[in-house]
Amino acid sequence: MFTLIPSNPPERAIRLRRQFMALYSYLLLWVGTFLGVQLSAFEPGTPHALIFGWLYGINALFYLMIRSGCSERLKDPSLTFLQMATGILATTAILYFSRELRGAMLSIYFMVMTFGVFALDRRGLMLMALFTLTCFTGLQVFELSTSPHSVVFSYLIGHWIILALGLCWFIYVGGYIHNLQTRVRDQRESLREAHERLSAIAIRDELTGLYNRRHFLERLDEEMSLAERNGSALHLAIIDLDHFKQVNDQYGHAAGDEVLCRFSNLASQGLRRSDLLARYGGEEFVVLFPHASKQACMAAMERLRDAFASQDFGFSGAMQTSFSAGLAAYQKGESAESFTHRADTALYEAKAAGRNRIHLTGE
Repeated sequence: MFTLIPSNPPERAIRLRRQFMALYSYLLLWVGTFLGVQLSAFEPGTPHALIFGWLYGINALFYLMIRSGCSERLKDPSLTFLQMATGILATTAILYFSRELRGAMLSIYFMVMTFGVFALDRRGLMLMALFTLTCFTGLQVFELSTSPHSVVFSYLIGHWIILALGLCWFIYVGGYIHNLQTRVRDQRESLREAHERLSAIAIRDELTGLYNRRHFLERLDEEMSLAERNGSALHLAIIDLDHFKQVNDQYGHAAGDEVLCRFSNLASQGLRRSDLLARYGGEEFVVLFPHASKQACMAAMERLRDAFASQDFGFSGAMQTSFSAGLAAYQKGESAESFTHRADTALYEAKAAGRNRIHLTGE
C-alpha cells in the first residue's frame, strides 16, 4: 500500500517530513499572497498561481526523487541546496510584485534559510546566503534599469542592508547550531562505542578475547535445554594447560600470557563455529560441542592437542606445551552442576594418568 511518508528507512522519512513542512509553508505564503492581491497590497497582475504552481511542480519532482530513494545516490540526499534555491527564486519573484510591502516580505527569505539551519554547515549557509543576496541584488538592479523613477534609493539600500545583516545572523547562528549537532553526534557515537566495549567486556575475557565463564554458564543452560527438548548430542570438555605455573615462574607472566593467547587462537581456528569456546579461569578453558558425536569431539580435541604441542615460543626454544582435558556427554535430566562436575572429574583423571591426554567419561 502506497504511503506518502513511509516509516522505513527512517532517514528517508525524516527528509520527506521536512519537505512537507516546506510545502505547508509555501501554502501559507500562497494564501497570504492571494489575500495581498485582493487587498491591493500586491500589484493587481501578480501571477501567484503561476509562481506557486511552478513551485509545487518542482517540489513534486523533489518528492519523487526522495520517495524513490534516487536522491540517496547524491552527496546531498535531502536535496537541501536545490530546495532552498527553488524557494529563494520563488520568493524573489514574489518580492517583485510586492514593492509596497517589500520590507516586511524580506522575512520570507529568512523563512527559507531556516530550513538550512539544521541541515547545512557554516560553509553551506554562506553559499545559500550569497545566493539569496545575489538574487535580491539582481532584482534591485533590474528595477533600477527598467523603472528608475519609481525606485526610492534610500529604501533600496536599506532593504539590502537589512537582508545582508539578517543573513549574517543566520550564518552565525546556523554554524553554531551545526557545531552543536556535530558535538552531540560525536558524543552519541562515543557513547555507542563505549556501550559496545562494555557489552564485550561483560561477555569476553580481556586477555584472550574468548567468552568468559559467566557467559559460558549462561549459554550452557541454553544448550542443555535444547539438548533436553530435541534429544540431540551435547558434549563438554574442560581443558587445563599442563605445568602452566612453571611457565610463569621461569619465564614471567608475559610469557604465560603469550601461551594462553596462543592456545586461544589455535582453539578458535581449529574448532567449529558452532562450538562454544570460553576461558574458564586461569589456565582452564571449556568447550561445548552441540550436535557432535563423541568420536568427532575426541578427534577435534586430539587435533588441538597435537597443534598446541607443536608450538614454538620465542622466549624458550626448548619448552614443550601440552594440555589435559576431560570430556563428558550430557545425560538427559542432569543439572549443569552435575554435567560440569563429570567433565571436571574426567580432567583430573587425565592429569592423574600422566597429563597430556584426553579422558572421556559419561558414556
